[in-house]
Amino acid sequence: MTTASEYNGWTNIETWNTNLWMTNHSPGMEQTILRIMRGQHSNKFADNIETYMWIIWRGETPDGHSLNPVNWVEIAESWLDAYKEEPPS
Repeated sequence: MTTASEYNGWTNIETWNTNLWMTNHSPGMEQTILRIMRGQHSNKFADNIETYMWIIWRGETPDGHSLNPVNWVEIAESWLDAYKEEPPS
């Protein structure tokens, strides 16, 4: 069961929308986020991407969603899972 505030499997629409912009905005942004992610655990990565996104977007996504309610740990865990290194075979 999902709560009224959940959106497309994410904590809320702001978290979903922010991640969508982060993954589809530009290859340069994706590469920067991947460099930020390198060697970090989810909480530290979450803090760093939150700071980065606040600086470049000045508090809201390009389509106007506020960054205040974003669940940065959820986004960080999603990126860490999507880009985890495969174990050697």
